[in-house]
Amino acid sequence: MHIFNNGKYKSLHAQSEDELDTIRQTVLSDLDFYPTYHLAPETGLFNDPNGLLFDGKNHHIFAQWFPYGALHGMKHWQHFMTEDFQTFQKGELLIPDELFESHGCYSGGAILWQGKIVAFYTGNTRRPSDNARVPHQNIAIFDTSGKLLEKRCIIDQAPAGYTEHVRDPKPYITAEGKIRFVLGAQRENLTGTALIYEMNDLNDTPRLISELAVNDFDNSNVFMWECPDLFRLGGKDLFVWSPQGKLRESHQFQNNYHATYAVGQLNGNSFNAEHIEELDYGFDFYAPQTVENSDRIMFGWVGLPDLTYPTDKYQWHSMLTMPRKLSLQNGKVVQQPIANLDELQAVEISENFAIDNLDTAYLQISVENQPLVLDFFSNDKGQTLTMRFENDVFSLDRSQSEQTDLMEQFGTVRHCQIEKLDTLDIFFDRSVVEIFLNGGEKVLTSRFFIANRENSVKSSRPLQARVAKVIPISVE
Repeated sequence: MHIFNNGKYKSLHAQSEDELDTIRQTVLSDLDFYPTYHLAPETGLFNDPNGLLFDGKNHHIFAQWFPYGALHGMKHWQHFMTEDFQTFQKGELLIPDELFESHGCYSGGAILWQGKIVAFYTGNTRRPSDNARVPHQNIAIFDTSGKLLEKRCIIDQAPAGYTEHVRDPKPYITAEGKIRFVLGAQRENLTGTALIYEMNDLNDTPRLISELAVNDFDNSNVFMWECPDLFRLGGKDLFVWSPQGKLRESHQFQNNYHATYAVGQLNGNSFNAEHIEELDYGFDFYAPQTVENSDRIMFGWVGLPDLTYPTDKYQWHSMLTMPRKLSLQNGKVVQQPIANLDELQAVEISENFAIDNLDTAYLQISVENQPLVLDFFSNDKGQTLTMRFENDVFSLDRSQSEQTDLMEQFGTVRHCQIEKLDTLDIFFDRSVVEIFLNGGEKVLTSRFFIANRENSVKSSRPLQARVAKVIPISVE
């Protein structure tokens, strides 16, 4: 075992006595923004969901984690297990302590193989002579109780023709019983793609089969594909990935980086797409991954690379989305949240309406495809969060809430075109909102920051709604 401790590349093995407890006290001083029913870090920074797997009893949820602060330092894998997405136990962590992961355990997925959980992940390393990145693709084997049994490297360099940006293996088992994994990559000409590898079993050397070609995707300006995920859903093939560098547009691809899906048919190693679209139109959504062996439940990172948030000063950053059940309707992905609700109450929202515990509540609002403006929350600074629907466009405006300079750099309004809006399902959790249009036909996930808020909503017209408190999760 190696104990790495080099600036921000510091593993948990190098923590000093009471170091995390001290950071935890800073996190606990955040009385406004820390969520109640989203998985979030006890200290430090969360990002990509990883190694998502159902073992027949428990769902295993790993997530990227830097324990020591709100920055992208040495990546560990936090590990949660749950039967019901309400009560979570902690499994053994993936801590970088081998030379093939000297600068962190980057993203990847997992399969169930011979009764064991096999997590595939990228080991980030740096060559001492010139500090160049050398990616290693590794496996970590856990038993279903969450205990780490072993880990080892299976590929120790990037393949010929590609840069050092080769990462995020997502494995699956073929109909013939072989192991394949799809891997995000960057070609030497600095364009993004994905690679497909195959293994007969865990003792086999992975073989590069080919690139995954996605027909009809405009790859212009895209320099990297991250977090690829290839699976079947509703009789179709789906490919989910996070292309970096795609140009921003007014009503789609509005962030600096994006999460995208293609639905169609995989023929050999060519993906014939019938529909391509963003998965989420909000400010803060990236690196989604589906749960292997499940009926395709998905988590995403409520965040984006290179962003700062007002909660950074409390030494915590980001969270995971609620779990979302995916389905196909009319050839497009529909996302439905999994949440445990208290009793639903029918209300009529008037011009200015108070709702107890609005900041941890679920609201279902009947829009009836009529123009609407909603202002949620208020405080003595005049801050509010605004939602608007008119002219077939739903908009989320956080310009009147606290933002960092980097948040403002990428704009303060997000738009989503939708031909007809009947219902809004809104989940608030203190500093995050997940909005589902027409039962998940379109989704917007965003952070927002309004301190010392009043739990009220102002509506441009009377509305029929149902309201319920969302039951907090517990992590034991």
